[in-house]
Amino acid sequence: MARKKAAKLRCSKCGKTFKMAMHLGRHMKTIHGQAKRLKAKKGRKAAARRGRPAASIAGLQNLSLDQLVGLIAAAKAEAGRRMTELQKAIK
Repeated sequence: MARKKAAKLRCSKCGKTFKMAMHLGRHMKTIHGQAKRLKAKKGRKAAARRGRPAASIAGLQNLSLDQLVGLIAAAKAEAGRRMTELQKAIK
C-alpha cells in the first residue's frame, strides 16, 4: 500500500493543513475573510489589460471633469504639504 503524502501548507490562523496553495487561499478567504494582497494587485492589472479605464477601478467614473480637476488639485496640495513636513523633519 502506498503511503500518503503529508500536507505541506498550514493556515497561520487555525493550523489546518492543505496539500495545495489554492485550497489554503480559498480557506483563508472563506473562513478568515482574508484575501492575499497579491491577488488584489493582479486584479487591477487584469482590469487595465481588458481595456477598462483606470478611473473605473478607483471609483472615479461618475465624477465630472471639474470634480476630477478639483480632486487632483487637492491631492497635489496635500502632497506638497506632506513634502514640506518631511523636509522640516529631516533638517
